[in-house]
Amino acid sequence: MAAKAPQGLVGANGDACYLPELLRVKGGLLLSLPRPGSDEAESCFMQSLEPSRRRGAPARELRRAIDLAILLDGQGRSDGARTLLQPAFDKFADGSDTADLKVARRLLARLD
Repeated sequence: MAAKAPQGLVGANGDACYLPELLRVKGGLLLSLPRPGSDEAESCFMQSLEPSRRRGAPARELRRAIDLAILLDGQGRSDGARTLLQPAFDKFADGSDTADLKVARRLLARLD
């Protein structure tokens, strides 16, 4: 019997709400390999971002946008990174100071 992909297992068990985070973690793991799969990691990050946007979950969207923006910036695609990250960051009121907002603020400053 062939093993199911993690996404298939999550869907089969009715735990689809965990899929975006699973994809985000998978993307990070792909980038940590000795031969990083940056194309596949980018795909995982993009797939993890969309459900957060649809569900109106700004904190989750920001965390996923940070991961993808870091990848894009590392590929020399800083304009794309800024275009992706800025709208997610802008959903938060001034004065918010979570760890993810601090990371996003520093990343956006570096992308200028």
